[in-house]
Amino acid sequence: MERSRGLKRRSEPGDTVHQVSISAQNNLFGSIGEGRWPMSPNADFMPIDNEGGVMRMRGDGHQPKWLGLDSLLMQSWAYDFCSPLASVIDRVAEADTNGRIEFVDENGATLKRETVNKTPKLGRVKRLFKRPNPLQTWHEFNNEQVVICKKHGYCPVFMVRPKGMDATHTMWMFNISPLWITPHQNTDFDILAPESENKFNPIKNWTLSIYGQRFDIDAEDILVIKDGLTASTSGVRQNFGLPKSKIEGLDYFISNICAAMEADNVLLKKKGPLGVFSYDQKPDMAGLTPMHEEEKDDLQQALNRYGLSWGQLQYVISKTPVKWNPMSFNVEELKTKETIRMGIDGICDRFGYPAELMSGKNATYENRSSAEKFLYQNNIIPFSLRRMAQYENYFEIEGLVLDYDHLPVLQEDTLHAGQAAESLSNSLVADWETGMISMAEYRTAKGLDVLPGQENYFYKDYIKDNPTLNKNAKTEPKPKKVKPSVSKAA
Repeated sequence: MERSRGLKRRSEPGDTVHQVSISAQNNLFGSIGEGRWPMSPNADFMPIDNEGGVMRMRGDGHQPKWLGLDSLLMQSWAYDFCSPLASVIDRVAEADTNGRIEFVDENGATLKRETVNKTPKLGRVKRLFKRPNPLQTWHEFNNEQVVICKKHGYCPVFMVRPKGMDATHTMWMFNISPLWITPHQNTDFDILAPESENKFNPIKNWTLSIYGQRFDIDAEDILVIKDGLTASTSGVRQNFGLPKSKIEGLDYFISNICAAMEADNVLLKKKGPLGVFSYDQKPDMAGLTPMHEEEKDDLQQALNRYGLSWGQLQYVISKTPVKWNPMSFNVEELKTKETIRMGIDGICDRFGYPAELMSGKNATYENRSSAEKFLYQNNIIPFSLRRMAQYENYFEIEGLVLDYDHLPVLQEDTLHAGQAAESLSNSLVADWETGMISMAEYRTAKGLDVLPGQENYFYKDYIKDNPTLNKNAKTEPKPKKVKPSVSKAA
C-alpha cells in the first residue's frame, strides 16, 4: 500500500539558492540585513522562487533597488529582524493555541467523547489532531501554522494519506513554509465547469524543495490554510488565488523601526561626536604648531581605551598639549522612541492586535482585560472559524471547532450571557402565563423547534390539561375518616 498520494521525488543535486544582500543605505532592515547574506556589491538580482527566477535590482542610475514586503523572502526577513513584528505574530499564535479541539452538534452542544469515538470519521480526525505528525504535538503544530499564516498570508499543509482512501484516513499533517514550496498553474482551470469535472482549483500541483531535493505533490494533497482575505496582486509572484500577507504595506513602519533601533544602538555604542580634540595654543607660544600625524594616531589609539563600558577607562590623561572642545547634541530631537511606538501601533492595527497589550506596565488591569476580550472576539475566534471550516471541507465532516469558552477572560461574558438568557426566559414565561403568547411563540423565541400541536397552545389550555396546577381551581373537600366507637359494657 502506498503511504502517500501524488508525491514524486525529483532530485537535482546541482541546485543552489542564490543569497543576496546589498548596501545598508538601500536595505529595508538597515545594517543588520546587510550582514545576513554577504555577497559581492555588484550583484544585481534577487531570487524570487525555487525555480531559478530572479528580479533585477538595478534602477535608474544603476542604484540597487530593495525588494518590498510583497516578497516571501522579505516577509521572512521582516519576522527575523523586526522584533515588534515578531512579538505581535508570536503573541497571536500563543493566544490561538489556547483553543481546545471540540466536536459540536447542529445546536452547538459539545459532543461527548463516547459519541465522537463511536463515529468513525470523527474518531479518526480526533486522533489525527491529537498527534498531527511524528515530530509535533497539536499545540506545536498549531502554533507553527498560525505563525506561517501571519507571515505569508497562507500555510500549505501536506496531508499524507493512503492512496484511494478518503481524507479522514490522513496519517500525518505537515506545515510547509511557502518559501519551500511553489504552486504551478492548472491550465484546465474553469470556474464555470460542471462540478463533476473538478476544474475549480487554479493550482495543478506543487513543487517542494527541501534539503537539495525536489518533490512534486498533487494539489488535492495540499490543504491551503488561508489568513488573508484578498488575493495578492504583486508582480513578484503569481498568486493563483492565494491571499496576500498582512505584512505587505508595512514597509515604512518596519523600516522606520529598524532604523530607529539602529540609531539608538549607534548612539549607545559610539556616543556620537561628543567633542573635538584640538591643539592647545599657549599664550606664550609664538605661533601654532600643528599636531603631527604620529601624534594624532597615538592620541586616537589612546582614546580607544576610554568609554562607558566596564572594560574601558573614563578619564583621559595626555602628555600632548591638547584642548577639549565639547559638542552638544539633543538626542531627544531624533524622536526614535516615538518612531518605534508609531511603528508598533501600525503593526498592531494591521494584525488586529490591541496595542494596549504591547504597552507593558503602562496599561491598567481594566484596559488589558478589555483588550484581551477584543483580541479573542475580533481576531482569534474569527480566524479559528475560518480555519476549522477549511479542515471541515477537506475531511468532509461538520462540527469541528476550537473552543475558547474555558478562558477566564471570556468567563465574565459567559456569565452575562447566562443572566441575559435567564431574564429572557422569565419574561417569556410571564407573557405565556398571562396569555400574551402561545407555546409555539415561546419556543421560537427561545430558539427551540416547535413541537406538533403547539401552534395555538396557550396557558389556559395547559391549565385545563393539568387542573392540579391551577391555584384558583376549587376541589371538593375529601370526607374525614371517622374511627368506630367502642361501647363499654355496663
